[in-house]
Amino acid sequence: MKKYLIAVLTIVFLSTNISCSSDDSNDSTPSIIGKWRAEKFDYYTNGEFDETVINVEDNTNCPDYVEFKSNDTYVSIENDANCNSTVDESGTYVYNGTTIINNSGGSTTVLTVISLTSSDLKYDFTETSSEGVSYKTVGYLKKIN
Repeated sequence: MKKYLIAVLTIVFLSTNISCSSDDSNDSTPSIIGKWRAEKFDYYTNGEFDETVINVEDNTNCPDYVEFKSNDTYVSIENDANCNSTVDESGTYVYNGTTIINNSGGSTTVLTVISLTSSDLKYDFTETSSEGVSYKTVGYLKKIN
């Protein structure tokens, strides 16, 4: 019985190590790490579509962006027409494959990732007012680096 158990554990161990070897690494998995500029936002109230707002930059050579860094921090940068940068917001984040949880200045924001590719990020942010009104924003971001 003991030999049988050792054999089974050896097979499980080997199959786990083989399936997780570096040859099978999934380098094609998109990452949120990098700089992302907003393209447009869709706004909804109580599930009803209100409007789409297309993001227009002051200067297309230096767009506003949010940067998710590999050390789990983020920074939101605003650029004026002369490309002078200002930090709009910064903090920490956690990305678990389905949500991005931002922590900044004592408040937490949870974004639900609808889709993520190597060049596009689409998310949903929903909040409910104290009066029970539901506001939803769907953001479309494009990776710029």
